[in-house]
Amino acid sequence: MFEPLLILSLLLLAVVSWYAGTRYGRRKVEGQDRSRELAQHYFQGINFLLNEQPDQAIDTFIRSVEVTPATLETHLALGNLMRQKGEMERATRVHQNLLSRPNLSHQQLCQARLELGRDFLKAGVFDRAERLFLELVEDESGELRQASLFHLVHIYRHEQEWEKAIRAADMIDRKRFGRDRDSLAVEQAHFCCELAVQAMAENDLLQARRHLKSALKFNRDSARASILWGDLAMRAENYPEALRRYCAVPEQQLDYLPEVLEPVRRCYLELGDREGFLRQLRGWLQRYHGASLLRVTSEEIAAQEGAGQAQVFLADYLRQRPSLKGMRTLLRVSGQTGEDGDQYIQLLRDTLDALIDGAPTYRCIHCGFKGAQLHWLCPQCERWETVRPVKGVQGE
Repeated sequence: MFEPLLILSLLLLAVVSWYAGTRYGRRKVEGQDRSRELAQHYFQGINFLLNEQPDQAIDTFIRSVEVTPATLETHLALGNLMRQKGEMERATRVHQNLLSRPNLSHQQLCQARLELGRDFLKAGVFDRAERLFLELVEDESGELRQASLFHLVHIYRHEQEWEKAIRAADMIDRKRFGRDRDSLAVEQAHFCCELAVQAMAENDLLQARRHLKSALKFNRDSARASILWGDLAMRAENYPEALRRYCAVPEQQLDYLPEVLEPVRRCYLELGDREGFLRQLRGWLQRYHGASLLRVTSEEIAAQEGAGQAQVFLADYLRQRPSLKGMRTLLRVSGQTGEDGDQYIQLLRDTLDALIDGAPTYRCIHCGFKGAQLHWLCPQCERWETVRPVKGVQGE
């Protein structure tokens, strides 16, 4: 069923279109004939709408309003309305009709081409959208070129053509889009990281390192680039270098500290410096009050100083910052001391496990997407670096 809101919107557009068309087409006697014809088409279009025949209504509106510089905006608005409602076939028809008109200026034809490209983009027809946007990129006139480049970045990201995405983003005039300048740099850094991941899969470590250098050039605070660089150094068994790269992560983006805890532990073990590892953990705990860091710290205290000391440490910490995951860690450490023989303690531990294991570990701070693993690109809103560890009593 055609939605009432859409019908109302089309009626308003029809009124504007009819008025603009009659005004523009007024040419003495011929203009009067044209006005009568427009009125007839206009009422036919309303009749189609009221009888829930939107395709016929759109065709009628296209025929009834001459495409001129004066009525162009009305046609564009009609097509954009169709696109916003998900009526991609109808939106495409409206915008293709504009491109067939010889009386429009070059700039107006470019605007119609941009809107048609957006139709194809939303419909998932990326090859046709790409061709239209590439044509507009060749036009040095300004705003439409910049908008086309943004759309091309989106297409290349979706198709995982990372080098093309980097080049398209490089061509964007950042002065025109000051607010998006930083987000562009973040995106380009991730494109470089994707290339590094591909190179690592092919065991081309030299090329991977080059891509990671580029990533940090685009965004010096790219935690992902540092993590991947640490992985590269670990592969080469260069543990001091790996440790340096991993320890850079909390300085860049503190929220991603949990992602490097295990590799940092391995580096310190390989270097034979467990005391240094515990010092590092205690130092991080001053800044990051997360359950993952608390768990690893308590495990290291238990290994070096005994379970009793770890239990005291955890109890003191949880009095100040209570959390379900912290309580679970305390119960596990208590089990190592031989003091939890009571069946109710075991029941409490099992209950906490069920509560925590069933809860999402990560959440997108932009759209609210929740998941059990880290996504650098949110699967729902398609934004980079918005998926973070869940915080609070049930999270970090």
